[in-house]
Amino acid sequence: MKTVENFDEAALIKRLKEDDRDAFVQLYNHYHHPLYIFILRFVKIPGTAEDILQDVFLKIWEIRSRVNPELSLNAYLYRISRNAVFKLLKKTATDDDMRSELMQQLDSDTEAPHIKLQWKQYNNILQQAINHLPPQRQKVFKLCREEGKTYDQAATELGISKNTIKEHMVSAMKSIKEYVHLHGDISLCLLFLVLEKNIS
Repeated sequence: MKTVENFDEAALIKRLKEDDRDAFVQLYNHYHHPLYIFILRFVKIPGTAEDILQDVFLKIWEIRSRVNPELSLNAYLYRISRNAVFKLLKKTATDDDMRSELMQQLDSDTEAPHIKLQWKQYNNILQQAINHLPPQRQKVFKLCREEGKTYDQAATELGISKNTIKEHMVSAMKSIKEYVHLHGDISLCLLFLVLEKNIS
């Protein structure tokens, strides 16, 4: 593998376009670590960050004939990585299996300092979001999610209908999601989407 001093991106891309696997490996080795750190900042889960990174480089190999050696591959790789993270956010929001897998990975890594900090940040922002809800909506949310009561039980306790409880919960989740997206970075949004199944 060439050293950083001898790294000639344009030449390597030209070789890549000619199906040169060694050129691809050199590009991979050069960009792997900085891209991995970039992705990990957002997803906070090493295994998931590595999976995204592999997908990014797989895409580069698949479209190698269209890569322009006159343009910055560095900028292109970071753009693909960013888009891949957003794609994960959308997929996590609708895929129960993926949500469960991410939860398991988070659980297995809870002793890591950066994960502890992330959970603290998430919990602080979530609590702030709850505190911004109207009083009645706060009561409904806390009864159903913090105390684990069913909609029927919460309706009986508050003297309102089950449908009203449901309406409060839908509005509460919308408000909390908007607050998290506004006040948290993309990694906090990811955590919210992972955990949303448990609080929606």
